[in-house]
Amino acid sequence: MSKKMGYIVIGYGILLAVLAVALQQVAPALAKVSSITCLTAAGLSVLWGIMGLAGHKQRAWAVLTLAPTAFVLLSQVVQAWFVAASSTPEGFTGPLLLTALLLLTMGMLVYLMHGDRSPEFYRLGSTQRNHSKSGTEMTPPDEGKDS
Repeated sequence: MSKKMGYIVIGYGILLAVLAVALQQVAPALAKVSSITCLTAAGLSVLWGIMGLAGHKQRAWAVLTLAPTAFVLLSQVVQAWFVAASSTPEGFTGPLLLTALLLLTMGMLVYLMHGDRSPEFYRLGSTQRNHSKSGTEMTPPDEGKDS
């Protein structure tokens, strides 16, 4: 994780916490599960962002935090829109806020998985692992072959 990504993950965590508190104020009935999930994910996102700023290169923990958060939010969004469809137009604020939380989380997941990657990362077969004793060297596929 780069420092830029670390700052973005911290910003996402803070924004998620603010929106979760706003959801709790706007629609307390919808916020029972969602606010706990979002506040937990926000705290962990800030932690992963700080670890990224400290030099931790792995993104796996951040992705493993946001994937279940997205599933919980998706279930809450579907439930909220079913209830809102049968209510008055004033009842759309909570589902809209929940939908914004879901879209924000899904966008962050996509960014964590694909952001800050070089174009070579996506080329199939561009590099192969050398199975030497160290196991850390990378060689192009044509090197080391007898012609």
